[in-house]
Amino acid sequence: MALDSGITVGATDGGVDAEGGDDVIVLDVGQDDGPSNDNGGGDGGDCPCENVLDGIYVLHSTDPPAIYFYDPPANDFTEIGQLGCAAEFGATANSMAIDRQGNAWLNYYSLSGLAPSGRMYRAPLSGLDQCEDLGYQGDGAWYLLGMGYAVDGAASSCDTLFVYNSDQYSNYPDFVGGGSEFARFDTAEIDLTILGATDYPVGELTGTSDGRMFAIATVAVDQSILVQLGKSDGAELEATALDGLDITNAFAFAFWGGDVYFFTETSAGAPTSKVTRLDYDNNEGGGLAVVNADSGLHIAGAGVSTCASFTPPG
Repeated sequence: MALDSGITVGATDGGVDAEGGDDVIVLDVGQDDGPSNDNGGGDGGDCPCENVLDGIYVLHSTDPPAIYFYDPPANDFTEIGQLGCAAEFGATANSMAIDRQGNAWLNYYSLSGLAPSGRMYRAPLSGLDQCEDLGYQGDGAWYLLGMGYAVDGAASSCDTLFVYNSDQYSNYPDFVGGGSEFARFDTAEIDLTILGATDYPVGELTGTSDGRMFAIATVAVDQSILVQLGKSDGAELEATALDGLDITNAFAFAFWGGDVYFFTETSAGAPTSKVTRLDYDNNEGGGLAVVNADSGLHIAGAGVSTCASFTPPG
């Protein structure tokens, strides 16, 4: 399916082409007929959406790293393209966030030097070969990041990138230290401001179009937790136990259509990932369910724009 965004996505099961029809599942939310959102975010306002699709983007980390589009209703993956980031030899693609302008923000890390180091890149989804090194030097604790955008308030359309310090991940699964830290990332100055301490040593982030920020964090093997964080200080506001869900050696998640989608390895250290859905809005009885037992991809990052569907479509 070729959309006006310039991004080409294959047709999905049960879907139709981009010319329209009630069954269209994958939408360019930057178009005038994209989905609206009465809870903030949405595709208009002061920060309109451009060149981004209504669904979840995932980062396949196995060489060569690439970005795929995950269509939740169709439960399938379509390759967007391979990344052209000029990462140093041995660097690994680790995490990803998607902005409203159709860019992927990417964290790579390397363990090849005297100390771990991290870098930040930005690549347009319409041309992933045009990946730009942003000059971020994540030496020390902030080399390994969890990342996610959230809109600035319930009535806002503009959003902010937040990051989570996950340097303790090297100790997985035997975390012995305390919590970590939460920060705001300035995408203009390419710098971060630490906002506060968190209760968990490792976390990934995703935000919502009504202004909330969530983290998935580990408690122990097969015991993870979904935490709503205060955007001003990283304090825990609400927590949902995810018993039986292990973050594994690569993990990611995103909030879409009222539910939360987790991407974790089929088993710790496995080369491919599965998809588990949390019925967060409880419209189908609640709980966790594996919806894709093997994606065929090794998913280390996931991103959803704050334009994407906040409530179940239809």
